Amino acid sequence: MNATEARPDVYSRPAARFAGDGSMEVRASAAAGCRRALWYAATDREITNPPDAAAVTVLETGTALEPVVLRAMARAGWEITPGDPVEPEEVSVEAASNVRVVGHPDATGRMPLLPDAASEEASRIGMLLFGSMPQIRCLGGETVVEVKTRGPEAFRRWKTLGAERSHPEAVAQAAFYTYGKFGEARDAVIATMDTGARRWDIEVVPADRVERALEDACERMAQLGRHLALNGPDPDALPDRDFPSGDWRCRRCPWLTACLPRESPEDPDDATDADETPVTDADARDAIASYDDARTAMKDPGAARRTALDTLKAWMRGRGDKKATLDGRKVSLVETRRFSVDHRRLNEMLDPEDRRRIVTESVSEHVRVT
Repeated sequence: MNATEARPDVYSRPAARFAGDGSMEVRASAAAGCRRALWYAATDREITNPPDAAAVTVLETGTALEPVVLRAMARAGWEITPGDPVEPEEVSVEAASNVRVVGHPDATGRMPLLPDAASEEASRIGMLLFGSMPQIRCLGGETVVEVKTRGPEAFRRWKTLGAERSHPEAVAQAAFYTYGKFGEARDAVIATMDTGARRWDIEVVPADRVERALEDACERMAQLGRHLALNGPDPDALPDRDFPSGDWRCRRCPWLTACLPRESPEDPDDATDADETPVTDADARDAIASYDDARTAMKDPGAARRTALDTLKAWMRGRGDKKATLDGRKVSLVETRRFSVDHRRLNEMLDPEDRRRIVTESVSEHVRVT
């Protein structure tokens, strides 16, 4: 039996389902998802776009790494109480009169208050295992710890923007767990591991923003509840979609074909610019050949140039000089000053609206050839 198979059935329940009293039960992990997808799940709509083997592997990898992150936090001095893997504690929040959000927190924890010899030793072990250890804001007090695993790009985006902008569904999930566990607003901790670099970090979402995340999520659930009250559990009475068809959550939806059949009008977000010149397969093959030629021409000179500069840098440092003349060439050792931003502290200090004005995000496309 593998690790995933050993997990109890509570982790395999649908994202939403109807209870015996006619109300709807929604999993906390899906509470910020598309309401139409939740309706499909609750009405047992047949899945049209099941995850492929690669997606299942990614999901199972993330599940397997959750206890690794919690153990790493414990080594760093946290007091971690992980959820029971056999009989997990269920928490619930009444998000609307006929919608209940349920879930099973990954863990609760208390942040280390004072550095001591034990935590310093834990840091040395963490350096060996993960390459670096996060700088932890010392607070104390029991909080919900929600563990996530992200690829390198998603991890970098989370670190820069904060979870409320990069992954708001994780904050909503932690908010439901916090209220379900403690019955009040508290700071919540998002602990995330970069699956590429095997490093982890935390983000503390302050209690007032946890409360706001819960209010926003409950409003979405209230809309779903009003739809249920008006239509009953009718599988053909579908709520509106919450995301455009180009959104990643829409593209990964297990009911994508049912929601957006091919005969439906083309979504404007998916439309191709009519003014673009069509590119043939032959054009693409010529482009690949040109790319390979250019890459071959640049590869060796670039490597030789870097090697030469590294040698000159070592030579200049050995002499203790900033400038020198060698074979008629002027050689200078130039210092470049860079400034960094502590995004975690910035994310804790500022609301998402203020951060959005300060830390902006732009999207560009480029081609990678491997």
